[in-house]
Amino acid sequence: MKNEKIAAMSNDERSVKSCSVWTSLPGLRESSPGLLAIVIIALFCGLPGVSWLPNIEDFLRYIDQVLPPIYGKGLFLDLLHFNYVVIALVVGMLIRNMIGVPKSWEPGLSYSAVFMNTGIIMLGSQYMLRDLVKLGAQSITIMVIMVFGTAALGILLGRFFKIGDRLTALLAAAFSMCGVSAVVAIAPMVRAKSEEVAYAIACLVSFGIFCLFILPVIGRLLEMSHYSFGILSATGVPNSAQVIATGFNFSFEAGKVAGFANIGRIVLIPAGVLFVYSFALAKELKGEEISYWEVIKEKFPVFVFGFIIVWVANCMHLWPQPATVAMEKVMTWFFTFCFVGIGLQTKFSDMKKAGVKGILVGYGAGILKVLISLALIMIATKIGFLK
Repeated sequence: MKNEKIAAMSNDERSVKSCSVWTSLPGLRESSPGLLAIVIIALFCGLPGVSWLPNIEDFLRYIDQVLPPIYGKGLFLDLLHFNYVVIALVVGMLIRNMIGVPKSWEPGLSYSAVFMNTGIIMLGSQYMLRDLVKLGAQSITIMVIMVFGTAALGILLGRFFKIGDRLTALLAAAFSMCGVSAVVAIAPMVRAKSEEVAYAIACLVSFGIFCLFILPVIGRLLEMSHYSFGILSATGVPNSAQVIATGFNFSFEAGKVAGFANIGRIVLIPAGVLFVYSFALAKELKGEEISYWEVIKEKFPVFVFGFIIVWVANCMHLWPQPATVAMEKVMTWFFTFCFVGIGLQTKFSDMKKAGVKGILVGYGAGILKVLISLALIMIATKIGFLK
C-alpha cells in the first residue's frame, strides 16, 4: 500500500518530500568552488577580526574621511550603517544580479544554511543564565502570540485571495516561523509542488531583505533599545538568517538578542507546522494518517541542541575567556559567510515568482506581523512589561 502511494506521487511531490536542509547538501568536492568563492568574497567585504587584507569596509571608511561629514557623521558607516552584514549581502546581490554566478558555484552556495546554523551554535558562547532571565516570560509570550497569530492571519489572507490551500499553508508557515526551514518542514506534509515551494521562498526572502534594510532605520527613528529591537527582529522578520542579519545591522547587542530570541521561534517549528497543517489542509487531507509525534521528531531543528550545549557550558564557566572571544570571532565569520551566500543566491527576478496574489498574501501577512510586533513591544515597554 505504501509503495502504491509513493508510485502515485508526482515527480514534484517526490522531490519536495525528499528535500531537507541536510540531506540535500551536495558533496564537498562538488561544492568547493562555491565555498572558496564565499570565503574570498567575505575576506574582501571585511571579515571581522581579519585586518591584514584591504577590504570594502576599509574603503568605505576612507571615503567617509574624505567626504565632508553630514551632521558630523560619515555617510556610509555612520548614517547608512554599512557594517559587515550589509556589505556582505549587498556585494553578494550585486555579483549575482550584475555580473552573474558561475554554475560551478551553485552547489557551494547551498551551504549557507550550514554556516547560519554553525553561527547560531557559536552564538551560545555569548550568553549567560542571566540573559535567559532577561529574555523572560514576556518576550516568550510575544513570540508565541506572533508565531500562531501570524500563521492564522496568513491562512485567512490566503483563503480571502483564493491562492490555493497548499500555497496558503507554505506562506503561512514561512511568515509565521522560520522562513525556509518552515517551508521545507511543511512542504511534504501538504504535498506541495516544487514551483509552489519556490514561490513561497522567493516571497519570504524578498520580504526579509526589505526588513533587513528598513527595520533598523525605523528602530533608530523610534530610538528603540538594543533589547527591544532584537525582539522585534525575532518576531517580525520571517527568515532566521535575516533575523540575525537585521539584529546585527542595528547593533551587535541587538543581534545577540535577536539570535537568542529566535531560538524560541525555531523550537516552535513542529508545533507551528502542525497548527498550519490542521487549519489549512485538514479537510482536504482528512483521509491521510499523520503521526504528530513523528512530525515533532522529524521537524525539530537538531542544531538547537548544539546551541544549548555551548550555552550551558558557558553558564558553567567551562570556556576560558580567550575561548569565548575566539568563538565570538568564529561566530561572526560563519554569519558573514552565510550573508555572502544568501546575497549570491538572491535573484531580483525571483521576486516575481510568487505572483501578485502570492505577494499580497505574503507581504500583507509580513507587514501586519511587523506592525503588530512593533505595537506590542512599544506598549509592553511603555507599561514596564518589557525593559
